[in-house]
Amino acid sequence: MALTSPSRTWKRTEAFLWSLGVKPDWANAQLCGRYGEWLGRKFLKSKGYHIVVVNWRSSFDRRQEIDIVCRKDGVLVFVEVRARSEKALVRGFNSLGSHKMKSLRRSFMAYLRESGDEPIHHRFDVIEVDLPTDKGNNARLFHHENIAIFG
Repeated sequence: MALTSPSRTWKRTEAFLWSLGVKPDWANAQLCGRYGEWLGRKFLKSKGYHIVVVNWRSSFDRRQEIDIVCRKDGVLVFVEVRARSEKALVRGFNSLGSHKMKSLRRSFMAYLRESGDEPIHHRFDVIEVDLPTDKGNNARLFHHENIAIFG
């Protein structure tokens, strides 16, 4: 069964199947991205992070998007999840070019303006998800904390 619909019901179904160990179709990039974000949320929760919002979009500019906003120890954390094949030529973290970093910075500032949240501290993290090329293997996650983005 191919789960490609972005509807809320299908997302719940996907998450349920993934929690049972069913792997997504690796050929579907959008589905792999959602799977990577699901793994990222699961990882953050296991490390004691409180998820505030997932897939936030600005109400003024829909291009401004943040994968995960969470909190830990009073720090507001903006998280970008980069899911890639483990055999990709460019690692997920290294795929963040200057254009994407500027876009993320604008998104973070828009979130702070629109949410009314005024944290004392905030930071930017990247979760890199290496998706296996063989369905029998598990994905590997790398958490890059406190990436310099707020100049």
